[in-house]
Amino acid sequence: MAHFTIVFDLDGTLVDTAPDLIAVTNDMLAAMDCGPVPEDAGRIAAGQGARALLCTGLEAHGRPLPPEDAWSELIAEFIRLYAERIAERSRPFAGMRDVVRHLRSAGFGLAVCTNKKDFLAESLLRELDMAEDFHAIVGANTLGVGKPDPAPLLHGIAQAGGMPERALLLGDSMADVLAARAAGTVSALAGWGYLDRPASAYQADFTVESVPEVPTLIEELAASSR
Repeated sequence: MAHFTIVFDLDGTLVDTAPDLIAVTNDMLAAMDCGPVPEDAGRIAAGQGARALLCTGLEAHGRPLPPEDAWSELIAEFIRLYAERIAERSRPFAGMRDVVRHLRSAGFGLAVCTNKKDFLAESLLRELDMAEDFHAIVGANTLGVGKPDPAPLLHGIAQAGGMPERALLLGDSMADVLAARAAGTVSALAGWGYLDRPASAYQADFTVESVPEVPTLIEELAASSR
């Protein structure tokens, strides 16, 4: 029987990436003669990508949004700037590194499934000395689709040697919950993440309020699914 696999979302679940994402956003907004993105709104938007961050900042200051044909260049510039400072202030959430290594040593399959581009995810995790903790790192460009499509999640589970019915996706967005549901995988909401609505609205199978609770949930699920 396949072992139990845990798939982690990255931004807002595994690593607090908001500080660097917001810093890049503010640099780009300043170049547009616009003020910074509000901190609280920026943390929520941090899990939704470059466009959401820039729109949040522009809208907060009553500025018009760029035309549709300008976005590909803006996002490319965001990625370029972000890649240069990807781990200046980003850090794993408190206790997360120990949780990941405990699970790895206990024989669980581990993967990352993120809507970040895979080269950015790999670079970030290398900088944080966590890349080797995972059997697979899957980004939105790995298969050409991102969550809520279940394909990248299923790919990550398979790469980690698991099966969807013996796996859990821990994330902080509706995209995570929907991807898990479509894949036939258990979903758990990271209550410490970049939530944009009350936890109950996500309708995840489980809600985990703090990082130290993660191993207990996983060990119980692994035992009950044998």
